[in-house]
This record gives sequence, C-alpha cells and structure tokens, in this order.
Amino acid sequence: MAILLFSLIIILIVSHLIIITIYNYKINPYEASIFTKFFPYEFLFNLYFSSNKTKKSYFSLRVDINTSRENVKQHNEGLAKLIILANQYEIPITFSIASEYIPSLSEEVKELICEPRHEIISHGHIHSDLTQKNQAEQIKKSKLRLEEIFNKDVKGLVAPQAKHDFSTLKAAEENGIKYLSAGSLSYIRYWSFPYPFKKQSIWLIGGGIPSDHYLYQTKNRSAEEALHAWRKAIQHRSERGWFNQLEYHNFSTSKEKLEVLEELFQFISSNGKIEPTTQGEFLRNI
Repeated sequence: MAILLFSLIIILIVSHLIIITIYNYKINPYEASIFTKFFPYEFLFNLYFSSNKTKKSYFSLRVDINTSRENVKQHNEGLAKLIILANQYEIPITFSIASEYIPSLSEEVKELICEPRHEIISHGHIHSDLTQKNQAEQIKKSKLRLEEIFNKDVKGLVAPQAKHDFSTLKAAEENGIKYLSAGSLSYIRYWSFPYPFKKQSIWLIGGGIPSDHYLYQTKNRSAEEALHAWRKAIQHRSERGWFNQLEYHNFSTSKEKLEVLEELFQFISSNGKIEPTTQGEFLRNI
C-alpha cells in the first residue's frame, strides 16, 4: 500500500512538472515569473472566470489596416463596402491601423471610420517588429497621429507582426494604452481563452476565432469554408458565454468574401446570446 501511495505521489509530481513546463515554454510567450514556474495562474483564472460568468457572449470585429500603401489604396472601395455592411447590421468595428498607411485611405473610408459607433486602436507607426525598436516612441507616434486624424481617443494596441514582450506592456502603459489585442495566435494559446486578463496593468484580449488571413491565405479555404469555420467557432463560444474576436483585414473585400461576411453578420444579429461590441466598450462592461 505504501509503495502504491508513493508511486502515485511521484506520478502527480512529475505530471505537475510536465504541465508547468509546457505552460512556461510553449504557452506563455514571455519570460515566466517565479509564480508561473509553479502555478499556471492565467489558465486557471480563465477557467474560474468561465465557470462564474453569466452566459452572455460578445463579438468583436477587428479590421486591420496594416499591409502596404499600395494595398490600402487598392482596397479602399472594398473596405468602404465592408464598413457600410457592418453598419447595416449594427456591428461596430475596432479598426487597428498602422499610422504610416493613413495617407493611403480614401476620404470616404476616413469618414466612415470616424463614425461614433466604431473604435480606432494603434497597430504601431510602421508595420514592423516593435521589440526591435524604441517601443515607447513608436507607440506614442502612432497614437498621436491616429488621434489627430480621426479625433478619437486611442486606448488599444495590436503589436505589428504579433511581436510583443513585457517591454511592450510597459511602453503601452506609459502612453495611455489600456489593452493589447492579439486575437488568435497559435503560439500564444491562452489568448484564445474565454476572457481577457491583466498583465502589468494592461488588459490582454484574445478570444480569437480563425482569422481571414489564416483561413484564406494560410489554409487556402474558400469563402464558404471560412463562413462554416466562423459560425462553428462562434456557436461553440457563445453557448458558453465566451468573448469572440474576428481578426479581419482590409484586403478581404472581394464580392464573394463580403457576401459571406454578410451571412456571418446575419447569423450574429439573429443570435440573442451574442452582443456585437468594440473591444474598448467590451472592457468597460466586464
């Protein structure tokens, strides 16, 4: 009996060490704190939050404008149609904009983005790795430029190329940024958990369902296949009262893709458990 008990204890200890190792080196993208070396607190926090949260779900459409000046100019018309379509279904948009591409936006698109229902967050000044630059300077430059052009407070940040670290959080806080939005990243698994959480006073928002870039370009899926994947993911998460974020890009504005996006908006609007929201408004409600 004693040998069996001793063996069980050893198995539990080894299993615990394996879980913590996986968490620190595969799931947590930053340098693990002393506490996380022994206890995966973010994972358990989200599980606790999930079991104690009311079953109301939120949906956020984040449209990224971050590719190139030529690309932005090329897709101005499609982007305008996307915004008008979202307005018809009362879907507010969180626009993530790299400020270097502002001059390539048409006046029509700028006016549509400025509508009160929509939100603007920073995607850096230039679309390159923040961690290799003076992060505070880049974030400040982007934030001030966006606020000047669109006359809206910028409280969120999407790190360009999904590269960020603890210094990003510090630089964001210094410049009045309240949250970092990441969506769905395969190597940052807890970003797709049900709810945001804070690290160094900055909210981290995940909740990502597969992005248009992942489905259309990485997986080469059709528009109908993308719609099926989005509906399935949103249905699963909304039944549990989880947050949903769709990371979408200004270049996904072909006629076929907009038609599928309209079907998705219809699905969301007809689901009484899902409330469309900007990410900033969502944080104010939790």
